[in-house]
Amino acid sequence: MKSLMFVKPGELRFDEVDDPTILDPTDALVRPIASTTCDLDHHVIADRTPFSLFGPFALGHECVGRVVAVGEECTEFAVGDVVGVAWHIACGTCAQCALGHPARCLLHGDAQYGLPVNGLWGGTFDELVRVPFADYNLAQLPDGVDPIHLASIGDNFALGWETVMPAVEGITDPKVAVFGGTGSIGLYAVDVAVHCANAHTVYYDDDPVRMEVAARLGAEVHDIAGKRDRDFHVAVDASADPAKLRKALLSVVPEGTINSVGIYFEDVSLPLLAMYQRGVSFHNGKGMARPNMTPTLQAVADGTLHPELVTSGVYAWDQIPDVLAGPNAGHKPIFVLDPA
Repeated sequence: MKSLMFVKPGELRFDEVDDPTILDPTDALVRPIASTTCDLDHHVIADRTPFSLFGPFALGHECVGRVVAVGEECTEFAVGDVVGVAWHIACGTCAQCALGHPARCLLHGDAQYGLPVNGLWGGTFDELVRVPFADYNLAQLPDGVDPIHLASIGDNFALGWETVMPAVEGITDPKVAVFGGTGSIGLYAVDVAVHCANAHTVYYDDDPVRMEVAARLGAEVHDIAGKRDRDFHVAVDASADPAKLRKALLSVVPEGTINSVGIYFEDVSLPLLAMYQRGVSFHNGKGMARPNMTPTLQAVADGTLHPELVTSGVYAWDQIPDVLAGPNAGHKPIFVLDPA
């Protein structure tokens, strides 16, 4: 099969590699219908991460696909099912997975698709993907939904749910700020905040394309350099920018919550005294995709969420290297291998 390889910054290529096979009875094999980039992938390609030094490796960890084979102990899925694939490699049964922390799986640790971390699992821009512990790591797509715009369900889209919904629980008339910059995650968070949390949602960014999408999703939109409110119950830092992170940290009410999904590869300073005085709760870490995929998919099936508005372009599979290595990849390009 063909596997998309990150070679070095600005250079991607398809390599011929061996097809994956069923190795364990809990495995499934999935052929992508559509795959897309995590926001991190754009930073890897642009030489903004330490991973950019370690090519070649298979890229990609977001896709939806069709099950083409299952092991004898995979009982929840059958050949032909259309599924989302979680980005992480998780057993689903250890103490951390039982707590809803699959990205901290005690069996597989940091293992994932699309990066050379704790083993090589291929990428979701491969033409065939082996999914271990498939009963846990796959999520059935609801009938009647367009799988193309759900290509991000296994990571960034579910992360939009994760950053907002638990944090607003119990709050009457929540107010949510989203600080954009990484690409798509902030926009998915806006969709969830506006349409699932019913929150007064304000989006801050300096990119006119993303700002226009946030406005279409129903957010109040402001340039990040302008005046900001400081009365948000929840702030989402989806910027990966230390200056914007600081603004997010100072934007919430006393005992407010900041969920940061930006990855900071170098230490940054924090306004700890101001955070202490206001009693700020700050969380930064990997998304726990699988538990959040199910409610996100249900909201799509109900017509509540609008992932198609976040999609920046839909392309043929063979265009992946040129589009992603080019100057106009967009914040959420989706590539179609096998239409459903």
